[in-house]
Amino acid sequence: MNTPDLSRLTIDRGASGAAGRNRPAGGGSKLTLLVLLLLLGYIGWNEFGRPEIGPELPRVKVSRVAKVGGALPQSGVSANGYVVPRTRAALSTDIPGRLVELRVEEGSRVSKGELVARLDTRELEASRQRTAADLQRTEALVTLAELEFERIEALVESGDATPADRDRARADLDVARAQREGTRAILDEIEVRIDKSSVYAPFDGIVVEKNAEVGEIVSSVGAGANSRGAVATLVDFESLEVQVELAQSSLAAAREGAPVRIELDAWKDRSYPGRVRQVWPTADRQKATVELRAVFLERDERILPELGVRVTFIADEELGGAPPRILLPAGALTPGPEAAVFIYEDGVARRRAVLTERAEEPGFLRVLRGLSGGELVIESPPAGLLDGDPVERKEPTS
Repeated sequence: MNTPDLSRLTIDRGASGAAGRNRPAGGGSKLTLLVLLLLLGYIGWNEFGRPEIGPELPRVKVSRVAKVGGALPQSGVSANGYVVPRTRAALSTDIPGRLVELRVEEGSRVSKGELVARLDTRELEASRQRTAADLQRTEALVTLAELEFERIEALVESGDATPADRDRARADLDVARAQREGTRAILDEIEVRIDKSSVYAPFDGIVVEKNAEVGEIVSSVGAGANSRGAVATLVDFESLEVQVELAQSSLAAAREGAPVRIELDAWKDRSYPGRVRQVWPTADRQKATVELRAVFLERDERILPELGVRVTFIADEELGGAPPRILLPAGALTPGPEAAVFIYEDGVARRRAVLTERAEEPGFLRVLRGLSGGELVIESPPAGLLDGDPVERKEPTS
């Protein structure tokens, strides 16, 4: 009997192992690709698909701290001008009349609310007395009409008068009351006209011109050859400044806060330090000039309105090293016992203590210490904002 050959059914472990080692590593590449796809999916979900966790950052408005003045790139430029008052008033009455009293002369010092002049009010005072008498008469008529109405109303209730009688009594009472109110209005109007016959000083100042004399007719509207439009001209000497027309070719020197030297044509023995207060926002085409105003940093009794001056632009160090002005938006100052602001730095609020004072520019404070100009500050900082808190800016600021 033949024995069957079972050698073909034997598994060759060596061959199988060698074949496995020589097979391409396709399975490992697929696993690596799968892991990479999962990692990319997680990153995308983390950046774009994951919902926000925690509260949103406070959104704040930022503004830049302004720096006004400083050393000028152009100095030595000069221009001629005049001393002019910023606060000046031609005093007059609201109604025409004859001037019967004038309490000032050229050079008189007056205080705000002080009586300067008075017109003849005799006719108005007579009208006031007559109207006051008319008012008493109309008040008496109202009293009689009220009594009559009460009497008629009682008769109507008892049947001794008709409703028509009551209506007539009511109408008579209404007429009497209307006459009384009309008379009161006339009396009030006369009182106002009498008050307008007096001229009062609107501010502290010095009278630089007396425009009328006692006995002349004063008329604020349509003053003609036989009447005056004003009784006096009042100037606040504390507001005296310099008006200059600067050539357009020298406009580089005309900056707000620029330091200047002011020399009076009448006095050559000294000069006055000053600074440019305002540069007019338009030019004079025919003269090729731009108007500017400069204020005196020092003043004395020699400075008078309409004096001729010469203004020379200089550098800050020539004015005694006066630093430029640092202007902070008033809304950036935080309330509390210590003045401070929050500076915006790369999405973070940084608190900084400052020392400020009032500035001439509306809506700004002048910084004396703490800021140097150019910083971005947070306006109206949110309540509870602390130093180092992250914030988000509402809009970019140049």
